[in-house]
Formats: sequence, C-alpha cells, structure tokens
Amino acid sequence: MQTVKTIVELNDELAAEVARTGSLIRKEPDTVVRLAIQVGLPLLASRAEAQRPEGYFARDYPLPEEWLELEAAMAQAPQQLDR
Repeated sequence: MQTVKTIVELNDELAAEVARTGSLIRKEPDTVVRLAIQVGLPLLASRAEAQRPEGYFARDYPLPEEWLELEAAMAQAPQQLDR
C-alpha cells in the first residue's frame, strides 16, 4: 500500500456534507474522503468511457422465443385504463 499525504481544500458546502456523512457512518472526515474517492473513481472512469451502441449485448443474452411471442401478442392487445 502506498501512502500519499495531500491537502484537500473543501468549500463550506462540501465540508458540511463530509461531516454529515461522517456522523452517519461514524467515521472520521479523512476516512469519509478516502471512501468517497474509492467509490467515486470507478464511477468517474465509467462516465469517461465511450457509450456502447444500442443492442451491444443483444447477441450474448438472447431472449427466449416464448418471451418474444408474448411481447408481440401484448403489443397487439387493446389497451384500456383500469378504473
């Protein structure tokens, strides 16, 4: 494990959020910031990746034939509001 000491400047709103979260999970502010970085980095990286095209996994996870038949039948059935 590598130890990195750094100073993070937080605005008042973010510092209050760190304090509130720390009281909720009963952790010190430095632990809250470290956990936020650990949880947030994968999310941030996934946002930077290119979006996959529609139907990208369709070949890998085909729907059963009876599901497709049911879907087609339901699309043709008349729709009414329940009252």
